[in-house]
Amino acid sequence: MIHGIYIIEACSGICLVSRKYGDVEIDDGLISGFLTALQQFSSELSIRKDQPAILSGVEMKSYNIIYEKRGEATIVACVDRGDSEKVLRETLVKIADSFLERFSNYLKNWRGDTKPFKEFLPLIDKLTLDGKIAELAVPKPLLKKKIPKSVIKMGVFLDEDAFKVANLCDGTKSKEEIAEEAGFTVEKVGEILEKLEKMGLIEM
Repeated sequence: MIHGIYIIEACSGICLVSRKYGDVEIDDGLISGFLTALQQFSSELSIRKDQPAILSGVEMKSYNIIYEKRGEATIVACVDRGDSEKVLRETLVKIADSFLERFSNYLKNWRGDTKPFKEFLPLIDKLTLDGKIAELAVPKPLLKKKIPKSVIKMGVFLDEDAFKVANLCDGTKSKEEIAEEAGFTVEKVGEILEKLEKMGLIEM
């Protein structure tokens, strides 16, 4: 799910308004400073001045931070690693466009008062489905029936890696979360899940 949405004024780096949903607590000032440092680092990575390197997010151990810059506003989201990035980015763009449509003129003469931006919070809730919009698009495989370990010894249906992945399919974990817990690559887990689904052992 989305743990937090932060709307940051692009020039000053000041957080104009934020909405928290999940368990991950990140201070507004900290996220603003982090984004500024990230953008500076991205600029330093540039090989050519006319072709700047662009970082649009950072993958952490337990969650991801992604952002979209549109005009005077940068929209930042702290999200679960298993959430759909495509859905998230589409949502951030919608938030940015709606925010600028409402406050673009106000920002041109902005004097630092962030109170007026709080009226935008209900629309953030609506556009993000209260922080749940991206998790709805992420399949979480469920093992239909417990598989005895003896099938590994038989070597007919499953190898040890597939058995390990199958038993992590409890309906609460995404492909990425299963990969992290199993110690496999996401690509490998994807191939195993496809095999398990074809065998009728899991449902997505």
